[in-house]
Amino acid sequence: MDSQRRNKLNTDAAGDYDEENAVCYLQILLAHEIQEMGSLRMMLDMDRWGYTFRLGSAQAWFENDAEDALLWLKKYDLLTTELLPNYKLRQ
Repeated sequence: MDSQRRNKLNTDAAGDYDEENAVCYLQILLAHEIQEMGSLRMMLDMDRWGYTFRLGSAQAWFENDAEDALLWLKKYDLLTTELLPNYKLRQ
């Protein structure tokens, strides 16, 4: 996201389908960083919030159908070699 788009952001980042999937994937990874959260709770919350995934749940999507999201995050160098968030901004 460039700085102009970031400055105008309110609630809709106006990303495309691949970017939205990557954000969901990253959100699940980042949940590990919050002691009371964790990935499993994040995925359950995503289901409760009304996120919809082809396989019926966030966990099924993350474990079996999120290759495109992972590739997007790798493409923009947003993960370490261990597939953890590296906390860089997308360039």
